Amino acid sequence: MPSQYRKLLFTCLLVTLLLSPTDSFSASQNKNLIAENSSKKIRAIVASPPKYLGEPTSNEGTTLVNDLDGNSIFVFRKGDWDHGGFTDTVFFQRSTNQGSTWSDPAPLVITPGNPAQCFSTINPESGEFLVFYNDRGNSFMLARSDNKWKDWTFQEMHTPDNTPINTISYGNAIWVNNGNRKRVICGFHGGGLGSGTFYSDDGGVNWTVSDRINVPNTIPNIWQTGAVEPTMVQLSDGRILMYIRNSNFNIWKSISTDLGASWSEPVKTDLYCGDNSWITLKKLKDERIILIWNNAKALRPEVTHDKWNFTGREVLHIAISEDDGKNWIGFRELALDPLRDGGFINHPGDKGLNESKITETPEGNLLIAVGQAPKHRSFLLVDPDWIYQKTRSEDFSQGLINWSRQKIIIRPAVYQRLYHHNYERKEGAVLATHPDLPLEKVLHIRRPADTTVFSQRDGAVWNFPAGSQGEIIIELYLRKGFRGSHITLNDRWFQPIDNQGRETGMFVLDIPASGQISPTFLLEKEQWYTVMLLWKYVDDLSTASCMVKIDDLQVTEIPCLNISRNGISYLRMRSQSRNTDLDGMYVSHVSAKVK
Repeated sequence: MPSQYRKLLFTCLLVTLLLSPTDSFSASQNKNLIAENSSKKIRAIVASPPKYLGEPTSNEGTTLVNDLDGNSIFVFRKGDWDHGGFTDTVFFQRSTNQGSTWSDPAPLVITPGNPAQCFSTINPESGEFLVFYNDRGNSFMLARSDNKWKDWTFQEMHTPDNTPINTISYGNAIWVNNGNRKRVICGFHGGGLGSGTFYSDDGGVNWTVSDRINVPNTIPNIWQTGAVEPTMVQLSDGRILMYIRNSNFNIWKSISTDLGASWSEPVKTDLYCGDNSWITLKKLKDERIILIWNNAKALRPEVTHDKWNFTGREVLHIAISEDDGKNWIGFRELALDPLRDGGFINHPGDKGLNESKITETPEGNLLIAVGQAPKHRSFLLVDPDWIYQKTRSEDFSQGLINWSRQKIIIRPAVYQRLYHHNYERKEGAVLATHPDLPLEKVLHIRRPADTTVFSQRDGAVWNFPAGSQGEIIIELYLRKGFRGSHITLNDRWFQPIDNQGRETGMFVLDIPASGQISPTFLLEKEQWYTVMLLWKYVDDLSTASCMVKIDDLQVTEIPCLNISRNGISYLRMRSQSRNTDLDGMYVSHVSAKVK
């Protein structure tokens, strides 16, 4: 079929996909969609993706909070671990327009000693600050303001038995009602002894500490952390939910029924947690909960020969819950590291998209700071309605900004450890000129010869809203010398060159060099095809299916290899050639729709 007709066919299929009878709305209805459950709030069908607002002034140990007027306050120290340390002075900047512009940095407080990172919260009644910081003397300190941030009191924070504390709060102190008083609760961890909480009922003057809870280290050959970097929100029934990062590849949770005084034994959730990457929970004014985390997996230590390889911090994800965290909606890529294709090692300290700070603006948007080190970090403004969207499409008119396609460069046998992230990258799959439409671009997936990288096979990874049922449409073209590829549907992010992506995928469509994808269907070379994957989970998710249609003709059904409780949210395409393949395949359009 001529390419112009195939493009028309794809467009018609895409329109049908995006505007099916169950999801078709007029323009006026688009901003007035009422959820099937009448108790749910009005959601927007059309919402803009996260908006980049610039680079924060600093990275590690920062906080985003709101003052009593609703203005956004960014608190930070200047400096970092590896360039002479941090300044004694803690600074702040204020934004009155959702992070679009910021005031010049101004001093907030000068902390004595040999200070390091700081994390802050504002008393929602008095508007005064609590600034927690490490003085690098194995003790944590609190600076508490009075008189509208003019006067400060300093006190040491310690556990009753003086067991080590590495970090307090990480910017996630929460304020809850305790009778007619406000209680502030902040988490801590340290010394491999697990996590706990400090709490105060008098604005931070006096503190009580909970017992610690811990998570067993069950995965060998990686950085063994136990329970670290707790994050908390208060649930609708008054209990406190704590999510905990650990070294077991899943988020673990604990519950407090006494406002942080004690915590239940942690249990593993079905949410993945990227290696060595923290978690952020945030309760919104309307009781919904936001989760920001790294729904990803680093390369295996046996591949990199480094249990601290940190090859999964190129991405951060966001989800929203309307039922106190029982179910999560979205699993969307909040951010991809702008240096993921190269230039990653431009800074000898922590880098990538590990950290996230969040505050809710008076307009109901989310102002978020992500990332560590210059050029990696960003301020983002997010409309929560964007998380609810059920469709996404890609025609490469914006290039490859929405794709992960990098390759990891093999590190020399003798190297200098540059703290976290000591692997450089280079681009993998590239854009090429459309073979029939010279003004358009296509994704080119190949296997070029390159002995400098861990894997020579191109891979391309693309996120869409998570769903237990959905449809993916791919317009693809096998070039004359094509030597094989595969298409995988996943529930989390893997490095594009990582074999784990295929091994843990829900569904895999193999396309051999011959193009014979089923006994009755052959993909001819140098011809465009519209490939549709329609998947669904049934009942308790133990039964699943994925039908493959090509040019609207049902050609095969592929088995479910792994079950995901949270649905499918990733498309992975990768060369599977055993030898150099410069021809490979082209992809001109991709679209997804989920339920």
